[in-house]
Amino acid sequence: MTFLNPAILFGLLAVGLPVLIHLLSKPQLRRIRWAANRFLFESVQKNRRRIRAEDILLLVLRSLLVVLLVLIFARPAFLVNASGPQAGREATTAVILLDDSESMGQSDGVQTRFDQAKTMVDGIISQLAPGSAGALFLVSDRVKAVVPKPTLDLSVLRRTLKQSVLTDRGTDLYPGIKQAVDLLQSAAGRREIFVLTDSQLPAWSEIEKIRQLRDEHQKDIAMHFIVVGEKGEDNVAVSGLETIGTVSVVNLPLRCAIRVSNFGKSSVQNIPVKLAVDGEAPQDQGMIDQLDPGASKVVNLFVRFREPGYHSITASIPGDRMPADNQRSVALLVLEQVRALIVEGTVNPEPTARDGFFLRQALVPVRPDEVDQYFLKATVGQVNDLDSTAISQYEMVFLSNVPQLNPLGAKNLQQYVENGGALVVFPGPATDLNYFNSNTDLSALLPATLGPAQEPSTPNKTLGWQSRDYQHPVTALWNDPESGNLGSVRVSKYFPLTLKAGASSPAQVVVKYADGEPAVVVQPVGKGKVFLFSSTATTDWGTLPVHPAFVPLLMRIMAYAASGSGGKLDLVPGQSFAFEVGSEYAGRNFSVITPGAKERRIVGSVEAGERSAVLRYSDTDLGGSYQLFIGDEPKPKVVFAVQPDPAESDLTQEPKSAIAPLLAISEPAAQPVGNMNETPKTKSLRVPGPEIWYPLVLAALLLALVETALAHRFSQSK
Repeated sequence: MTFLNPAILFGLLAVGLPVLIHLLSKPQLRRIRWAANRFLFESVQKNRRRIRAEDILLLVLRSLLVVLLVLIFARPAFLVNASGPQAGREATTAVILLDDSESMGQSDGVQTRFDQAKTMVDGIISQLAPGSAGALFLVSDRVKAVVPKPTLDLSVLRRTLKQSVLTDRGTDLYPGIKQAVDLLQSAAGRREIFVLTDSQLPAWSEIEKIRQLRDEHQKDIAMHFIVVGEKGEDNVAVSGLETIGTVSVVNLPLRCAIRVSNFGKSSVQNIPVKLAVDGEAPQDQGMIDQLDPGASKVVNLFVRFREPGYHSITASIPGDRMPADNQRSVALLVLEQVRALIVEGTVNPEPTARDGFFLRQALVPVRPDEVDQYFLKATVGQVNDLDSTAISQYEMVFLSNVPQLNPLGAKNLQQYVENGGALVVFPGPATDLNYFNSNTDLSALLPATLGPAQEPSTPNKTLGWQSRDYQHPVTALWNDPESGNLGSVRVSKYFPLTLKAGASSPAQVVVKYADGEPAVVVQPVGKGKVFLFSSTATTDWGTLPVHPAFVPLLMRIMAYAASGSGGKLDLVPGQSFAFEVGSEYAGRNFSVITPGAKERRIVGSVEAGERSAVLRYSDTDLGGSYQLFIGDEPKPKVVFAVQPDPAESDLTQEPKSAIAPLLAISEPAAQPVGNMNETPKTKSLRVPGPEIWYPLVLAALLLALVETALAHRFSQSK
């Protein structure tokens, strides 16, 4: 057994305190001669032995209670054998791999697995023989060589170990082990690798490669695998968070879907789920009555934004022994309003027969007296309006039954999309197929080529959309029967779409016809997106404009198109973030507020680019929201969020039967020269293992209860 805080043992000197208090509180007697005293003498003599025995018993109990408290704070722990021989028997070149993935943040109620592993690493370093050298790698889904080459100064290892912090990255041990083996190839003498991990399932995703590597080098490199923790803790996590249905606009309710998953082995009841904006007080909350083992449930909550700009949304549940996944954040750009330009291809004096009539009604589905207050402003224009660079003021541009574009308009539209605008194209009877398929500027935007318009070959001369199994985020809503059915959308004429091959950003099918042909496709172009429908935005060729799904479909298209308008704001741990700003910011310092921090700190300067400047930040190992500020500006220039892999929330360990061969002693075959008939005597490498504070706490509580009860009883008898 050992103690993790041995200095606390000096507190055992406090055992003398109860004795000292007993002596100081002992009453000072003064003899008074009194004639009647002789009648009391016999009674006093009879009780003296009993009272003294009671006082001694209380004194022993109180002294033991002090001893137990000191031992608890000294944190006693069992010494366990690392898998392999003691490194200290001869000078060794060692590489220590410490798992710093998110799952190592699980706690036993006192210490995280990561802190336990750091204590074990310190024990390994302590047992390295004089003349040994060591390197330290932090391994997750990447290898961070914090001490990249073996150093003889072991104090460097200890100092670096102490400064090492946990990340929210995923887990994969093989790359770190491979890098350690490569590093030790050029080392002389005894060589060892120590791997400390919580043995979560993803860590062993390449276990066959690890076995092969171990077998190939078992004659010259000893590998020791040390599992931290006896089993994975039960865990409930926020495993998903996404915004649903519409664009993020000031004062407009935004629906958010929060997925909560139970990765434990028992049901959990009454889980409160909260939703907050920018770390403020929750705006909405819900309750999950019961969550069974292995199950997930989605809670829909709503938030509003008071001002435009970049914001974060955070969903949270109560804390448990795995705090990192009890909340999850997304970042988004909130607009003051949404402006859309509807370009009509033909002119019709009858309002209801115009190419943009149904589009405008669907985009602004409110009474005339409410139009001014509605968040979306729709402007109807003609082809010539695209010749002006003023189209950059619109978040979306719709083309309805447009025959051709002017050369300047086509170039402006291409630049508009590449800079982040969204384009939605509805062809029609007036559409010039040759122009759409061959014009350099326009065809470069479209995700598919259009074939000659045709009528369905079905008996009733109509063709419906697919009625289930929607794969694209825009139409995934209709996988829920309660949301309606897109299968009742019918067309009497359409342009067959042929997806373009070899595009740098391949097109995706948003929805198909019942016969499997694409009905709507989308493709990213530059920073923007282009949607191409195969039929009209009027009732000339189909029922979509009067279908109940038309309004929500357009809203979801806007939301999907706007999801990239502020740049890529949701990252995975370790992914670098880059954000374009005006060239006037080049060279200025920028600062960051990281997840859990309250104050900003300067982390770099804005990089100069060809046409703009770039904010670049790469220290994204922690999950949560990040705020970047330029100079002394009071508001963040941009907000982004890091979302850990939900797989890290499943704390189930790899079955010991699967890794048993790796946990066995992995001693190099080569032994020191000696008696060939004598078994080499090697000591096991002993490192701190499980702590035994829990039974000590129970013993202290029991002792305190017994002492209190006895003290009360004895005081009554006196």
